Amino acid sequence: MSGKNDAAMTAKIHVWWDMKDCSVPEGIDALRVRPSIEGGFKEQGYSGPVSIAAYGDHKQTPEHLLRALSSTGVAVVHIRSESTCAVMYLDMVKWREDNPPPATMI
Repeated sequence: MSGKNDAAMTAKIHVWWDMKDCSVPEGIDALRVRPSIEGGFKEQGYSGPVSIAAYGDHKQTPEHLLRALSSTGVAVVHIRSESTCAVMYLDMVKWREDNPPPATMI
């Protein structure tokens, strides 16, 4: 790889995660979520720092799951279900303004 590809492969990566529509499957250890996501990026050749924001209604998400995700560095964002998409979009726009290419949005 060279030029732009090298820059993109080592750039910041941010993941916005809707926990209501894409919940942690039953039987999966929440402590493994972040390492699994990061491992997927590494398998594809990406080596930049990864940040993850998980959006969900804390009243509808088990406390042990929230604690486990938070303990691995996942930013857990409390949001009412009906507002998730709008808040995630605004957060994406803000992040994009603060992190120009080659930063990667997922």
